[in-house]
Amino acid sequence: MSRRLCAPLLALLLVSGASANQDLAAGLKEKLDELSARAGFPGATFSILLADGRVLDVASGWADADRRQPLTPESRMPAGSVGKTFVAAAILQAVDDGVLDLDSPIGKWIGQESWFPRLPNARTLTLRLLLSHRSGVPDSDETAFMKAVTTNVDKTWTPAELIAFVLDKKPRFSAGSKYFYTDMNYIIAGAVFERAVGRPLFDEIDRRLVTPFSLSRTIPAERRDLTGVVAGHFDMKGNDYRKFGLADTSLRDGRFTYNAQAEYAGGGMISTSHDLAQWAAVLWSGRAFSAARLADMLDGRPSEKDVKYGLGAEIRASGRGPMYLHDGWIFGYTTVMLYLADERISAAIQVNSDPMPPSKLQAGDVIGSLVSYVLKEKR
Repeated sequence: MSRRLCAPLLALLLVSGASANQDLAAGLKEKLDELSARAGFPGATFSILLADGRVLDVASGWADADRRQPLTPESRMPAGSVGKTFVAAAILQAVDDGVLDLDSPIGKWIGQESWFPRLPNARTLTLRLLLSHRSGVPDSDETAFMKAVTTNVDKTWTPAELIAFVLDKKPRFSAGSKYFYTDMNYIIAGAVFERAVGRPLFDEIDRRLVTPFSLSRTIPAERRDLTGVVAGHFDMKGNDYRKFGLADTSLRDGRFTYNAQAEYAGGGMISTSHDLAQWAAVLWSGRAFSAARLADMLDGRPSEKDVKYGLGAEIRASGRGPMYLHDGWIFGYTTVMLYLADERISAAIQVNSDPMPPSKLQAGDVIGSLVSYVLKEKR
């Protein structure tokens, strides 16, 4: 075929492809609107990255209903515990670098800290046990922690100050014997990373992960006033927020009403659904570190019914092969990020509210329905 004939045919194919993408995006937006209304979300953003490189970004509902400001795909929200995936990836890179290893006792790096002997299971803790939530370390006292982060809203918490919430507590079980999910595992792991690498955790996450993989709207939650962050809505019936002085939403005059920085390595990231869908593909396709470290991350052990947990990753079976995911919650926000390995499809959803009551659709239900819709409709 001559070059002269090819040009109009190529143009026609490009127009047809763009039209199909627009139709799929329009249908996806309509589906998100419908599911968000059923769930009762104030607003939601969703992004999906297909194996052929196509990206679909849609948003539904309000960033600020009173001012009639709609959510957009560029709207930033705290990602909650999805931030653990960045922490785990930075640590696994440091293992590749020979700076850390997963199975040495963590006393090798932080054993000289005066508080270290008071840490539950101190002598038997390893990074593998911490990152897989099999350490036996207990939770912080919720009331004491909530009081601290709602009264000291501008304080910059150090890892040691956060770890102090569990010092001298009894372990839940001997290290390695069971699973118990707690942010404290990652807070301790973050402290180990900082001591071994000699730089702040979030500086290294930016250098190692955010910048190289062009996650341009992803930032650490290190201040109360952050550009482009939308207000989150609290479940005032399901949570007793008022006793900590919190009202209905997470922002007042553009600033967090609680100390988001205190989440530290338990989460600690602000992002968008678009960036998180991109990150899921990078992370779980193995582009962030070596194949050996990906095998470590995805070596899941039983956690909850039909779910395994690796190192910063849930592993579930799906009708389309293995699915890797992580969800996150922080006061006023819900996030879910996933990757279908066989399909090479990644997706993320963010909702500007606490998890819905049990009678309602949850963010996990909605992202599953949206991914299924795209798989059915894409061409």
